[in-house]
Amino acid sequence: AGAGPGWEQVREAHAALRALAGRIADPGLRAEVLGACALLTAGSAGSPRVRLAPREVDVLACVAAGATNAVAADRLGVTPETVKGYLRSAMRKLRARTRGEAVVAARRAGWLP
Repeated sequence: AGAGPGWEQVREAHAALRALAGRIADPGLRAEVLGACALLTAGSAGSPRVRLAPREVDVLACVAAGATNAVAADRLGVTPETVKGYLRSAMRKLRARTRGEAVVAARRAGWLP
């Protein structure tokens, strides 16, 4: 479970929806989009034990979809340095030494599909 082209499309859709949600000014519509994101992670690992900030999840979703820091920054409307900061913080919370380890840990914790 969690492998193959179908899952890659789900992960890319999740990353795109999270990036879009950050640009939506209307709180109700933003909540609906984030609710759709939650549906994509509902079957993962249950309720996450690690507490990640929403932007940390956004960055990890982009990284999981293969984005570089520059591409993630462009998608999220922030600077590459901001992406690095969120990624470092998420890695620390997830006790990960690499980007890849952070993505795996976030999936296991139920933050990513």
